[in-house]
Amino acid sequence: MAEDPETVFAANRRYWDRSTPQKMDHGSYPLAAFQAGESTLFDHERDEVGEVSGRSLLHLQCNNGLETLSWAREGADAVGVDISGESLRVARELAAESGLDARFVQCNVYDVADALDRRFDVVYTSRGVLGWLPNLDGWADAIARSLADDGTFYLFEGHPLVHSFDGDLEPARSYFETGPRERTESDFGADERHFLTHHRLGEVVTALASAGLTVEFLREHPFDYWRRWDRMVRDDAGRWRLPDDPIPLTFSLRARPT
Repeated sequence: MAEDPETVFAANRRYWDRSTPQKMDHGSYPLAAFQAGESTLFDHERDEVGEVSGRSLLHLQCNNGLETLSWAREGADAVGVDISGESLRVARELAAESGLDARFVQCNVYDVADALDRRFDVVYTSRGVLGWLPNLDGWADAIARSLADDGTFYLFEGHPLVHSFDGDLEPARSYFETGPRERTESDFGADERHFLTHHRLGEVVTALASAGLTVEFLREHPFDYWRRWDRMVRDDAGRWRLPDDPIPLTFSLRARPT
């Protein structure tokens, strides 16, 4: 039975509130490197977004704020938003510890334009974000309403194709699956019901176009931001790849208001 969006968001918020402390303690994030002054952004992200120094930047679904603060380290006037209060508590602690100036606001990503009531030079989102959204139309509309007239939207995300494969890289589910899929994850002590929704690549582009954005590029990449399968190896840029690069693992997209 399909779940309504409010049920999905409430369950996902509880999941992240409960799992965030365990994920931070488990070493799921490059915390030590960040605390040593390094950036958690990949080189291709900085290159594709462009110069951010002195520009306002909105980070949607910012989680623990590591990328938000890395953009602040690049000189951006950065604001991060997330649905999880516990994730934002961690983000604010990291900001205080690092001495970096960034603002963090708790709200549903669909409501961000009304919650902040301002426009940004850059709207950025990345790394495992789309699956937590039951539909993309509200997401794309929030992006369009948050961008300055000459602003830039940038997305770096896992390629939807990878969700069709299981842990042995065997086809496990249809690429054309629709609707939120209920899960209960035991990792990190977070035995919370939550929902993930598969969005095809065409759906992402169509939602943005329908919201009035023009896609400047869509690039598919043979590397990932985490070790999705045991056989993956790390490249010189710190990204994870499969031997011989057989399938796209991530994609990046940049768009601007029409």
